[in-house]
Amino acid sequence: MIATKVRLLFAGLIGISIAMVLALHAYGAQDKEHPNAPNIPIIGPATELPPATGSTALMPTDCRYGVAQSYVYPNSDKWIATLNAGWYLNFGVAPIGTPSKSAEFAPVIRTRQNFIDHDNNPQTPPVRDNSYRFEPPLSDFYRNNNGTLLEGMGSIIRKYPGGYWIVGNEVDVDNAAQDNIMPELYAQAYHDAYYYIKGIDQSAKVAIAGLSMMTPGRLQYLSIVWDTYRSLYGHDMPVDIWNMHLYILEERMPGNPNDYGDGKIALGTDPALAKLSSGGDAQYCPAKGAADIPANDPRPDVYCRAEHDSVRIFREQVYALRQWMKDHGQQNKPLIITEFGILYPNTDLNPDGTCNFLLDEHQQCFNPTRVTTFLRNTMQFLMNTTDPNLGYPADGNRLVQQWLWYSLITGEESSGGSSNLLRADFSQFPAGDPAALTAMGEAFRQEASTNNFGQSNLVGGIANDVVLVAGTPGFNGTANLTATFRNGGTKSIVAPVTVTFYSDQALTQVIGSTTYYPETSGAIAGCTWGGRNSERVSVQWSNLQVGKYNYWAVIDSTNAIGETLENDNVTSRGTVTVVQNGIFVPTVRR
Repeated sequence: MIATKVRLLFAGLIGISIAMVLALHAYGAQDKEHPNAPNIPIIGPATELPPATGSTALMPTDCRYGVAQSYVYPNSDKWIATLNAGWYLNFGVAPIGTPSKSAEFAPVIRTRQNFIDHDNNPQTPPVRDNSYRFEPPLSDFYRNNNGTLLEGMGSIIRKYPGGYWIVGNEVDVDNAAQDNIMPELYAQAYHDAYYYIKGIDQSAKVAIAGLSMMTPGRLQYLSIVWDTYRSLYGHDMPVDIWNMHLYILEERMPGNPNDYGDGKIALGTDPALAKLSSGGDAQYCPAKGAADIPANDPRPDVYCRAEHDSVRIFREQVYALRQWMKDHGQQNKPLIITEFGILYPNTDLNPDGTCNFLLDEHQQCFNPTRVTTFLRNTMQFLMNTTDPNLGYPADGNRLVQQWLWYSLITGEESSGGSSNLLRADFSQFPAGDPAALTAMGEAFRQEASTNNFGQSNLVGGIANDVVLVAGTPGFNGTANLTATFRNGGTKSIVAPVTVTFYSDQALTQVIGSTTYYPETSGAIAGCTWGGRNSERVSVQWSNLQVGKYNYWAVIDSTNAIGETLENDNVTSRGTVTVVQNGIFVPTVRR
């Protein structure tokens, strides 16, 4: 059996000590913690890329590559652009401190099942209630336990029109640190969140929660959610963006169907589907040094710790979800991975790369060389693998559209520490300094910067309809014209973009022009899958009398931005209707 201290208490995906459990409760919903993890030394030197220009510099990044940030390390965001990561999250709905200008923030609405403590007896565990809550709540404002008035989701959604929202985090995992909600109840919670978001912003996109992995048990959880939703509401679950986490963790012990392994049995699912633990016995695992192919796996029903970095199983999980999506009519939707990496720690690391804890079945540990190899191989699979039978047609049949590494930096006693992209002493370096990267961080930077670094493509969106009411005869009104647009490529745009509005479809009669400045508003991120128009600009059109007027907008009207296509920069037609006071006003199209 592997050293028993890893199995003290399962409060994340893997065991953590009582002290860490207390720390988790102190952070509450604010921090994403897994199991113990050590400080990460540097191996190298790694191949050097051009240096970053500092924490506040606006830099082009690749939206396919993302990183997870912890609330405990708020200044770590200064290295997101250094890594060329185009998106990031912190498992909450708001950035920590000043948002990164170079990368897009991905908000996560925590979606938790409620528990009832009937007798306040610590020896009696709370029981599940058939209700759930959102953090923050689905309201414009709310008061916390101290009576402080805070912004709810309504107010936050209105701040970010055209954004996307992830509903829940690891809802399948039975512990207090994750969202921990039965699949039938999550179907109802998702319904509430989806229609609340769309009721405020029809242009928003909604992503399903990422389950912790995509094993047969997790796919059953997903199927229960899907079937429950259809049964309750009479139609398929409306998911704009599919989402998953991808870890390779044993789910239960072989001797007892209710005895959790490191990754735990998916809530509400058949324990017989769960991947078994090896119990530390190497006979159930591929031989040491054997090629990572199915023929060398003696027990596919077992997930060994030695397989925690198996690229073969990583691929299998991606294909499994894509196949499930196709079977449920969802192939033509984007798929993102909002968390993956190596969770097992490498405590007590020796100069020769060996360590005393945690060892796999072959007495090998997850040292930086091993983790870096896994990072490179998985990212190259994600970047380069296409499949016309299963992939997303709008992205060249690529299986996965975006992926996010866990973690940018997490605590020395937290899981994922073996995957840290930043050194433990990163704060001692100038903000954004590449010298603060670990070997994994340098590998991430190289993959994101040299592996077919993306291109930009501005796409015109919607010119909004406007209605004015003329109060008096001879009325000359002013309409506020708004045009949306997006970056349909993967490389963010950091140069100013001029947008010109016209009153004729031939684009000869100029109404006015305005400029979108990424330096103040943030880079124009790519990966706007499904036509998500993430940016908008406005000009005013004056001296309008009673009547109906048309207008269009051209994005990058000065042709200053290099793009893959130049013939998709015109928005849809917008209208301005000026009606006499007392005349019926039609509904405004958003």
